[in-house]
Amino acid sequence: PVQPGERIMLVADPSLVGVTVYLPPEDAVELNAGAEMDVFLNINPLSSLKARITQTSYEATVLPDNTLAYTVKASFSRGDAGELPRIGQRGTAKVYGETVSLGYYLLRKPILLVRKSVGL
Repeated sequence: PVQPGERIMLVADPSLVGVTVYLPPEDAVELNAGAEMDVFLNINPLSSLKARITQTSYEATVLPDNTLAYTVKASFSRGDAGELPRIGQRGTAKVYGETVSLGYYLLRKPILLVRKSVGL
């Protein structure tokens, strides 16, 4: 039985597949539109698909599992047009940002931990 006004079907164009990444605030770095991203799908974790960032959120939002995350949207590169994934697949993404010094890269997490414990 179907109720009046209940959605029974959602139609999507499979050629317009995109990527949505949820980035935790403790891992957030400055990401600009056009930055590169490698997407590793759960069905094929040994190979990656190339994507480029099209949009990033300015504030973190609450996800259904009650965690905060920034939303990063990307589109697949034209070179991967023949191997676009199906809609709804999941995986992980490696996002490339600005180059930083080795000291910052190694000390970023400990500094965050100290800042969080001190309350700054």
